[in-house]
Amino acid sequence: MSMKHGIPIKRKNEEGVGMIDILISVAIITIAFWGFSQVALLGVKVQGEAEQREGAVYLAQEAIEVARLLRDSSWSSNIAPLSIGVPYFPVVSGTEWTLSGTNPGLLNNLHTRTVTFERVYRDVNDNIAGSGTEDTNSRKIVISLTWSDKKYEIVTYLTNLLFN
Repeated sequence: MSMKHGIPIKRKNEEGVGMIDILISVAIITIAFWGFSQVALLGVKVQGEAEQREGAVYLAQEAIEVARLLRDSSWSSNIAPLSIGVPYFPVVSGTEWTLSGTNPGLLNNLHTRTVTFERVYRDVNDNIAGSGTEDTNSRKIVISLTWSDKKYEIVTYLTNLLFN
């Protein structure tokens, strides 16, 4: 801007500079807020997925405890008669846990939990092996939890410690 007789005179190329500065500033601020909001949304999504997985871990541990409880109560009544490779569902029947062949539906309106038993084989050194002599006093159990498009599994072994 120049001065003529103490009066400011605008030149034609300076007239729109203020508006362009404002538009660029607004665009930069908008992009920055959009970026912050995307980071916040990602954080919420990750936290939700972590909570779902934590719930699955808890439910899997509970299923292991149910299988141990049933084993300790009576291997011959509760574990030995169960079919190999068939999914069972831990449910409370009356006041006691049992393994049912009927799906009780979603747990926590999200997870489906199954317990599947498999045979255990031992080699000549009595170590668990893929083949060999079947150990009828042991079972491999696979606890599976599924939700949305995710799956969590725990594999463990049960042994008839009390020979009951």
